[in-house]
Amino acid sequence: SRSNRDAINQVCIANTHLYSNKDFPDVKLWQAWQLLQELEQFVMSRAQNLPLVICGDFNSTPDTAVYDLLARQTVHPRHPDVNVEPGEGCPKVLPNAINITHSFELGSAYQTVLGEEPKQTNFTSNFKGVLDYIWYSSVYLKPIAVAPIHDEAALTRHGDALPSTEFSSDHIMLITDLQILSGGRPP
Repeated sequence: SRSNRDAINQVCIANTHLYSNKDFPDVKLWQAWQLLQELEQFVMSRAQNLPLVICGDFNSTPDTAVYDLLARQTVHPRHPDVNVEPGEGCPKVLPNAINITHSFELGSAYQTVLGEEPKQTNFTSNFKGVLDYIWYSSVYLKPIAVAPIHDEAALTRHGDALPSTEFSSDHIMLITDLQILSGGRPP
């Protein structure tokens, strides 16, 4: 195990794609929580100060419990996504909200650099909004830049929605430059 003053020469990068059905926010929350639990075991088994980047299609807007869990390490017990009543024949997948936690201090790269999430990362005929994120260990990493997100005029230059002949996916590519903070957060 490395001390906190050892140089960081490794980064753990994880990518995910959570369930897309908007009617099952509890399933997405469970998936995100399970991912974080697995990453905690993986990261902790390697080193105390292994920086983490989690990116992907979370199929969750910034007002969801998935976003809250990633950003705040927990979810509010009265969040509507936590209190979904399962339909007939569907099991309840979530434990008590007090147990839905993780130990990572994460930040969203775009929110950190821009001061807010972008207007959209998904642009289809049925939905335009933010579903994709790059989360990073705020103790060990600092985003210093993000790629700009095209505005609606650019996105619709070759059609009403994505994908198009110019953009091969309905999701907009996210890019960030991350600086490794030597030994953790600067004083």
